Amino acid sequence: MGASGANLFEDDASMDWLEGYRASGAGAVASALDTAAGTPVTDYLDMDQGAAARAAAEVVAVAHGAFPSGMSQDRLDLLNAHGSDVRAMDSIKSRATSALDRLISENSELHEVWMDSDAQSDWVAAMNDLRRRLG
Repeated sequence: MGASGANLFEDDASMDWLEGYRASGAGAVASALDTAAGTPVTDYLDMDQGAAARAAAEVVAVAHGAFPSGMSQDRLDLLNAHGSDVRAMDSIKSRATSALDRLISENSELHEVWMDSDAQSDWVAAMNDLRRRLG
């Protein structure tokens, strides 16, 4: 899985997606969220798609002023690099919530990995915090 942690910026896949987001803009957010949300629960959501959806959902939360605790200003600035474009997207918060629902459901590789880890409670807490901030 490479570098991993329950919080954003603690895994390689999220960091890779965030670099792409910084370069390509808000379209990367919509693509990541819609890919995850559009993956039927009968199909497998792979690790990279799940990490991208999670990072994109964090971008949506930050763009709407719901910041994760303890994150540096530099990292918040990265998440909010295209904040105004993200806020202007149709139904973006509900799309983020739908992607998060898919990410934490059955047949999600990222979810499975965390449910089998010793840090399961950290992952659940991070996902609950993100859901609250998207609310």
